[in-house]
Amino acid sequence: MLLLVSVLLADSSTALAASGGQLASPANTRYAQIRGVCPPPAPGRATCFALVRVPVASNIAASVGGRPYVLGDGASESGPAGGLTPAQLASAYEYDPTEGGTGQTVAIIDAFDDPKIEADLGEFDKKYKLAECTTADGCLRKVGQTGSTTSLPKADKEGWSGEISLDVETVHGVCPKCKVLLVEASSESLADLAASVNEAVSLGAREVSNSYGALEGGMGASEQAAYDHPGVVIAVSAGDSGYLNWDDIAGTLEAPGVPDVPASLPRVVAVGGTSLELTTSGARKSESVWNDSGRPSYEEEFKQYSATGGGCSTLFTAPSWQQNVPGWGHTLCGTKRLDNDISAVADPYTGFDVYDSYNCGKTCEKGGIGKGWVTIGGTSLSSPLISALYALAGGSGGVSYPAATLYGHLGQAPSLYDVTEGGNGYCDGEAPGPCGEPEVNELLGNLDCEGGTACDAATGFDGPSGVGSPKGLGAFKSNAVTSITQTSATLNARVNPDGKTVTECEFEYGTSAKYGSKVPCKSLPGSGTSPVAVSAKVTGLTPNSEYHFRVVTLSSGGTIEGPDVTFKTLKVAAPSVETKAASGVGEASATLNASVNPRGGALSVCKFEYGTSSKYGSSVPCSTLPGSGSSPVAVSASIGAGLIANSEYHFRISATNVAGTGKGKDVAFKTS
Repeated sequence: MLLLVSVLLADSSTALAASGGQLASPANTRYAQIRGVCPPPAPGRATCFALVRVPVASNIAASVGGRPYVLGDGASESGPAGGLTPAQLASAYEYDPTEGGTGQTVAIIDAFDDPKIEADLGEFDKKYKLAECTTADGCLRKVGQTGSTTSLPKADKEGWSGEISLDVETVHGVCPKCKVLLVEASSESLADLAASVNEAVSLGAREVSNSYGALEGGMGASEQAAYDHPGVVIAVSAGDSGYLNWDDIAGTLEAPGVPDVPASLPRVVAVGGTSLELTTSGARKSESVWNDSGRPSYEEEFKQYSATGGGCSTLFTAPSWQQNVPGWGHTLCGTKRLDNDISAVADPYTGFDVYDSYNCGKTCEKGGIGKGWVTIGGTSLSSPLISALYALAGGSGGVSYPAATLYGHLGQAPSLYDVTEGGNGYCDGEAPGPCGEPEVNELLGNLDCEGGTACDAATGFDGPSGVGSPKGLGAFKSNAVTSITQTSATLNARVNPDGKTVTECEFEYGTSAKYGSKVPCKSLPGSGTSPVAVSAKVTGLTPNSEYHFRVVTLSSGGTIEGPDVTFKTLKVAAPSVETKAASGVGEASATLNASVNPRGGALSVCKFEYGTSSKYGSSVPCSTLPGSGSSPVAVSASIGAGLIANSEYHFRISATNVAGTGKGKDVAFKTS
């Protein structure tokens, strides 16, 4: 079987063989091997997805599987080991690291203890002139899977310490104002990692990064449930072995045919990997699907290199926001979940420079880590990067499953970079015929999606890159609810009619996901093929209460239900008041006017204070009470007699509810 594969690949390796296995070397070109930081997983266990770039001499590169790379990914400067820097990530993805993050806690889930992570983070911060992040200042917190700061797992001997350095330093480099919660699982078992996710959420994390996985099918129901926390961003690396883990064929001669979990779970944010090319100034020049394994091959037989994971799940149903995406039919996934949801740089040849000084023993030595500055990539880089960007943007924004927010921005150039080149299957985006399909799939299993978008990049949504890669923070921000008051809110959504006339559009809402009330969209979205904004205002809500809502549309294509979104109305506040000019002023009478916003609380007092000076001395009640809403209501009171002719009077409005009293400014008038 391997001989047959060699024949299929031979044509793509001819050029390299003719050159003696060496490539031309521009000035900034170096050579390296890529090695996995963690060992392959045993049944019921996960492996981390960190890949380290290990430099090799150019004269031996071909004999040891080395490949060329460009220092700094094309930029004029690079990190200490020749990889990307925090500033370059910010420049490429167009975000400001100081823009947000205050009040956000990003959790990182890894296995075993890294005894030197705080010191290593300190070296990283010192190099890049970042604010310190220590246990003493409360920025960094390290706990075991039970939440204890003293009962930690055993010191790492399996390479996970390199993963920890990558995760922690990436999060702090992207979001310096975020707090970092490192939860160290007792082992790499799926059960211990799941327990750690639950502990992270219980400790207040609003974003949880998971840079590990195992083949789909090995995770039980209780473990799956740990990755379902409404309102919390659960980001998961897609894996490093390509579409449906086809790259594992190098060791097994049979494609697994399944994606990795937990990335394939329908409620997580599955994060794929890209290859990022920069300009000399550090801006993004181009970005494509990361695939160092697919055609053209550098060898005449299968060698396991790396490519972003992903593919159609064999177990889980795709959530509504994914199945309703334009072009979903081209994925050929049917109703099954497809990861990924979004993507970011993962190619280890253009990885991120981190400081890692903990030598865990033979595994770390073999992996080339534990000696200081090192370049690490894999989708283990893209997951903490995306988690930190969510935090910079303010977290989930009230969306129960924040992956849905990404799909609401699909096709929006100001928020997303559309990755349209490459693929994560065997053919690397090449047309099926020239690549040797379907023969290669018939021989060896599911290596490629045969021209579908489950493994090939395309305009808009596709499997390997999801909705694309970040462009600023817009893709992570939900504008689902605006103008929230104590008793009202404006609900917003984006609807793509996908060429079918939408005849009904409404928002269902209520205090639970069962809803119970509905309101029509202000306008219908038409019948085009692009997302259209729709909205509706709801009133009569209860102050300080959580509400759920979703948009529901009906067209000839059927009923489409949007994702569940939550928001909370404001607490009752003291009335907001404004004294207006008096009217109907006579010799002994006048009508006093004002506006009162009850701000969610029924008024116990509504009155006008008045007198011949700003000390007042007299009062008269409002003729009617303005209710308990959250909008200004006109109020008045008549003084029918008793005023002195040709005299100046002062007055103001005063209104009281359970939250306090609001008093208006002084206004004067003169009787005739």
